[in-house]
Amino acid sequence: MATVFVPGSAHAAPNCGAVVTTNTTVTANLTDCPGDGLIIGAHNITLNLNGRTIDGVGLGVGIRNNGFDNVTIRNGTITGFDYGVALNPGTLGNLVTVLTVRDNEVAGVQLSNADTNNRVISNTVEHLSQRGIAVINDSNGNVVRSNTVRNNSDGIYVGGSQSNLVELNNVSGTSDQSVQVEGGRSNTLRQNTISTGGDGAIRLTSTTLNVVDNNTVTASGDSGIELMTAPSNQVINNRVSGSSDSGIMLTSSNGNTVRSNNLNVSGPNAAGIEVVSSNSNTVQSNAANSQLSHGIELQNSASNRLLSNTANSNNSSGIYVSGSAGVAANLLEANTASSNEGDGIHVANAGNTLRRNIARLNGGWGIYAVAGNTDGGGNRASGNDEAAQCSGVVCTA
Repeated sequence: MATVFVPGSAHAAPNCGAVVTTNTTVTANLTDCPGDGLIIGAHNITLNLNGRTIDGVGLGVGIRNNGFDNVTIRNGTITGFDYGVALNPGTLGNLVTVLTVRDNEVAGVQLSNADTNNRVISNTVEHLSQRGIAVINDSNGNVVRSNTVRNNSDGIYVGGSQSNLVELNNVSGTSDQSVQVEGGRSNTLRQNTISTGGDGAIRLTSTTLNVVDNNTVTASGDSGIELMTAPSNQVINNRVSGSSDSGIMLTSSNGNTVRSNNLNVSGPNAAGIEVVSSNSNTVQSNAANSQLSHGIELQNSASNRLLSNTANSNNSSGIYVSGSAGVAANLLEANTASSNEGDGIHVANAGNTLRRNIARLNGGWGIYAVAGNTDGGGNRASGNDEAAQCSGVVCTA
């Protein structure tokens, strides 16, 4: 049974498993704790590890809080537990900061059914067998900010939770997902830097009303930003380079906005923006240039709006639209697709509308559209390898 640690002064050396009930500055390392390291036992206290290490044998929690509010945990190293820090049901207003959390098993820092306004700020979380930072089970209204999360299986995971802010983190070297939101809604991923992941960099799965804004993604092992069965999200102002799959991919995801993203800052992706079996999305003002295949591609997707994008200098077509009969009603308007190896704009299924697009200096047609599409007028093309410049719509120079 854990002892209750109520020090008479602010500086003390508690034993493994001690329950901390007052402001405490730790003065010695805790080594080979057989279960939990320290347990929070009161509201409104600060636990300052003072640069010391809390070390376990692969079990328990380094620092456990089972529902106490306004607790600060700071300034030390936690290693060798199942969980580094666990904020459990009912915790509110906690601050976890300036910790190094490494070589734990399940999660470095985990919020599980934690109440609002918990903050995980300026920590280093590394070498976790599973998740670096996890916000799960209706942990709502919390902040994960300015952490270095590296060389874990998963970097930052938000599951079944809402209205959390994940911003200004540096996530690198994950073997699986770098940042993932699964279930829940209304979370914001903003200004994170994500690099060299083994799988996707940012993935939203079965979640809605999230904002993915102004992140920098480099060299992911799969898609840079991926939405799977994820409706009504915003993917805006991101920079995605060097992905092994598409820079941005939507699969079975409807009603999203993909706007003002740059798909090649420091190197091409395998493809730019790919929309698969996804309907009623707006893809607007993106720069999908110099990709290894198509700049923007729609597959079996309907009622999408492609507006004012640039898709230049790609190794295949600038914009490519294909689909089964009846899967159409896409609008391609005011896009620029020039200097591509293939066609500037290629529409391989009927029922779409093309207007006010510009296609110049492409290796095939400026614009090619099969019969049954609507020429909305105002399309322009010149300098393309096909002498007629356009097929299926009328183009002026």
